[in-house]
Amino acid sequence: MKPNEESVHGVSESERVARSLKLIDDAIEYKPARILGLFSGGHDSLTAVHVAARHPQFSYAVHINTGVGVPETREFVRTTAAAQNWHLREYKALDCGQDYAQMVAQHGFPGPGKHSLMYIRLKERPLRVAIKEAKLLYPRNTNVLLISGVRFQESERRMGYKEPVTKDGSKIWVNIINDWSKADCNRYIESNKIPRSPVVDKIHKSGECLCGAFAKEGEFAELEFWYPEYAAYIKSLPHPKPWKWGEKGSKAWKDLEAREKHKPGGPLCAGCK
Repeated sequence: MKPNEESVHGVSESERVARSLKLIDDAIEYKPARILGLFSGGHDSLTAVHVAARHPQFSYAVHINTGVGVPETREFVRTTAAAQNWHLREYKALDCGQDYAQMVAQHGFPGPGKHSLMYIRLKERPLRVAIKEAKLLYPRNTNVLLISGVRFQESERRMGYKEPVTKDGSKIWVNIINDWSKADCNRYIESNKIPRSPVVDKIHKSGECLCGAFAKEGEFAELEFWYPEYAAYIKSLPHPKPWKWGEKGSKAWKDLEAREKHKPGGPLCAGCK
């Protein structure tokens, strides 16, 4: 374990949970229509949603199906939600007209530098639908609380997510485990006897999005070892450009990217790198 992953000395699990729930209490000042737990299938989001579900005003869990994730992740999400008695709503990028295979066939695989586009297409658009449905029967400008598993310790990319509660339009992001360490999450999962994701334990990420924009060296080989059928599917996708999945492309995506508002990857992709 890295030194900065150590738990805060002297803080018990009950105290940590109480502090996390207090963040929800504070965020309720925004008068949200719903409190949604964003459940990717990773252990951070598992911990965050499990804690959030203790809050009396928790509404339901939400899973964004990017269309390019390990099937076992979706199975884990559905099974876990059922076992924990969480109502689960799944939103598909494909239902929003975003087909990863089609984009690859037209532009090639999205390598480094194209993550913001993938975030908008595969995650943000389905999230918009989830928020719209959460606000049915409420005024258009009503807020929605989004519980995320962003942790400050996990990645240097999270420098932009240092505030545990942030407002983005009608989206109120609440990072309720912001000051937990990876060890804290693992201990919480173990002490509450919550089944772990076999995908995370094998490939060290949730596996709900394998677009390749933030792929690290050796990641595809790891995917081939543990999930050969899905790796074979990705390799089988027709792509007109010479670079492979996870490799840096050229300017092929620029026309498509120009039509989108530039936006860095949001909290839903905080664990990609």
